[in-house]
Amino acid sequence: MNTQGVEVGGSGGTEEWGMQPAHPSFAAHFTDPMYNDPADEWAPFGSDEAADVLAEWEERREALTSSTRLRDMYDSEKDWQESVSEIGTSPLDTDDEATWVVARAFTLLRLTGQIDDEGKAVALRGLDRLLQETDNAREYVQQKRDLESWRNPTE
Repeated sequence: MNTQGVEVGGSGGTEEWGMQPAHPSFAAHFTDPMYNDPADEWAPFGSDEAADVLAEWEERREALTSSTRLRDMYDSEKDWQESVSEIGTSPLDTDDEATWVVARAFTLLRLTGQIDDEGKAVALRGLDRLLQETDNAREYVQQKRDLESWRNPTE
């Protein structure tokens, strides 16, 4: 149980969730407190969608490796392609695919300490959309800055 007692998924249930420790490379680079804050809606793991993605992959952490690509976190190639093509196509006041892409990207980074170049580029597109939706929310500005400066440990 985490210290805030944050409920996963917002479904009205009583399941509570505490984030597992981040990969050391992630923890060293993404130092803003929001990266460990499951209660801030605009933090990488604060929305219901993002918390669900992280919780799901924490349970399946062994399926992620240092060569896992962002596209590998989707059920199929078709799902990946649709997700990428739908970023920014919904009205600004509705959920956009950007939320899901960014959630998966930060989950991949948090759990493996790496992200592929294509995945990073798509996540940055997603963050641009979220910045547009939120009139440049501080959290998304920081996430974009941190992701832009990220280099995989082997680079």
